[in-house]
Amino acid sequence: MNSKKKKTYKTSENLSGYLLIAPNLLGFLVFTLFGIVFSFYMAFTNWNLMKGIEKAELVGLKNFTDMIGDKYLRACLINNAKLLLVVPVTLFLAAVLATLMNRAIYGKAGARALYFLPYVTNMVAVATVWQALFHKQKGPINMLLLTLGIAEEQLPGWLSSSKWALLAVAIVLLWKDIGYDILMYSGALQNIPKELYEAADLDGAGPIRKFFSITLPQLQPTTFLLTILGIISSLQMWSFVQIITNGGPGTATYTLGLYIYRSSFISYRTGYACALAWLLCAIVMIFTVIRWRVENRWSAE
Repeated sequence: MNSKKKKTYKTSENLSGYLLIAPNLLGFLVFTLFGIVFSFYMAFTNWNLMKGIEKAELVGLKNFTDMIGDKYLRACLINNAKLLLVVPVTLFLAAVLATLMNRAIYGKAGARALYFLPYVTNMVAVATVWQALFHKQKGPINMLLLTLGIAEEQLPGWLSSSKWALLAVAIVLLWKDIGYDILMYSGALQNIPKELYEAADLDGAGPIRKFFSITLPQLQPTTFLLTILGIISSLQMWSFVQIITNGGPGTATYTLGLYIYRSSFISYRTGYACALAWLLCAIVMIFTVIRWRVENRWSAE
């Protein structure tokens, strides 16, 4: 094949490749890249969704300076910080359960499926069921606490109490996400060399020592991925909170994702909502960079 034919063939091959990815690339440009650029520009305007884009005026950094004294934003950040504590708890429990189910036990495939089921269950159905479970007077959870000897006046108010509502949301998040983490850890456990455990057996190490000295360190790459995904999911969460508590009582379960939604589609402060979205993006990037640096430092050591 001469150079001219070779060049024509290569051009034709490249064109075919671009045509194959064109639909996905077009979707990315229209629905993702355009949205990012558009929201960044609108974050510096006083855009009101009901008045249309043509009424939007540039206001500089006003949307960002308004965040400083925003009591709702402060409540959102505090609640999101508390909900982030669910991530390490979920990861640890998932690692323990995945390790136990990695052994030759009867019915472990079915157990994994049951754990994973909440992750793919419809969110509206999940919220409705947990609302019933957390009912103060007739909910099964409080009924169980009554049988255990807890006085009726000391029963948690759960979703109707500003003291207990966020904990109730955290419990549901742990229940929902642990199945996905178990599935990921189960796959990662298959790549740990068995020679490490055999050497530990020769040294007389017990199951707990092997878990903390071999299993957890070998799962670090998966833990890094699940940590980032868990943080992003926790910070962006709004639909579940909207369904189960609508951010209440008061601002007890207000999250940043819910506040962005309400600012844009309830209060129609769409420019401010865009600014809040970029704040969320910055927070996610900060957590990602910190976790990445910790991971690199741990790997280097």
